[in-house]
Amino acid sequence: MGLHAVSKMKFFRLLFFILPVLMFGEQADCKVYFSPKDQLADRLIELINKEEKSIKVAIYSMTHLGIAKALSRAKGRGVAIEVIVDPFSVKAHSSVNQLSEDKVPLFVWDQGIRFGERKRKALMHDKFCIFGDHLVWTGSFNFTNDAHLRHQENAVVIDSRELTQKYLMQFSHMKLYECRAYQEYLTLYPKKKRTKKIS
Repeated sequence: MGLHAVSKMKFFRLLFFILPVLMFGEQADCKVYFSPKDQLADRLIELINKEEKSIKVAIYSMTHLGIAKALSRAKGRGVAIEVIVDPFSVKAHSSVNQLSEDKVPLFVWDQGIRFGERKRKALMHDKFCIFGDHLVWTGSFNFTNDAHLRHQENAVVIDSRELTQKYLMQFSHMKLYECRAYQEYLTLYPKKKRTKKIS
């Protein structure tokens, strides 16, 4: 192999390690999962079960009871849990009710706070979990049985304190300025609570 080819190979090898730093500001360790083959709900529950400090969740649709129970168990062992959901998960017969019964702090994103009264509906379409101060779960995966067993979904787990701080800032902003506590939301919008099942 010529000197030029060796130098070129070294360059690309170096680029492989430098590129994540240029993109994220540090070397980020990432894992990628796809449903249904990787059983995304099981992978998420494993992370919930391992966490010892805090878990913050922002999720559009939450009907997977196993994930809700894992969050409740985490709260029971002293992990600080906070969950933000879109009103879609309040309307439906969902595992949000299980979290409420288990006294998990719940918040509902209210588009009225952000946009005022508008006819066109907006969504809190996020799907992420923050574990402690260094790990983020994100992707297309809603916390539902169909997303776990049937749909084509993806999840990325990122181990990066720098990126986690950005997610923590976004979560805090939404909770403080765009959400209502779960019980307050139900009091303000009693007609929005439904029993329709979603999967």
